[in-house]
Amino acid sequence: MRVPGALDGRVADAGAAARPRALGTRRRALVWVMVRLTGLLLSVLVLGHFALTHILTDVANTGSSFVARRWGSGVWLAWDWLMLAAALAHGTAGIWVAIEDYTPSPAARRRRQWALLALAAVLFVLGSVTIARVILG
Repeated sequence: MRVPGALDGRVADAGAAARPRALGTRRRALVWVMVRLTGLLLSVLVLGHFALTHILTDVANTGSSFVARRWGSGVWLAWDWLMLAAALAHGTAGIWVAIEDYTPSPAARRRRQWALLALAAVLFVLGSVTIARVILG
């Protein structure tokens, strides 16, 4: 005897309505990979930043002149910009999944997702403008 939903992937129990809504399988897999890749990238970038700022340099010497010398190098500007982009992508993807899973109303879900994207875009632009101002003088 075949149990309804057992072979075709549908949930057949009464508690299904109480469970969080899932993203599509392909999109969820892409978000999962993106969060893992940005997390791996962030672990390298943040640990490098931490090592330079707190281990290789005396914390008492870490001031505005240290940052100015460091940002005099294109490598460190690119490092910090990549760290900014990876952190925003990582956080935005994670919050996006939480909104998808735990906001039952489609209208509220879309509003929250647009607000999230707007906030991430504003933060990215502000960070990029800060780094660009250093490059342009």
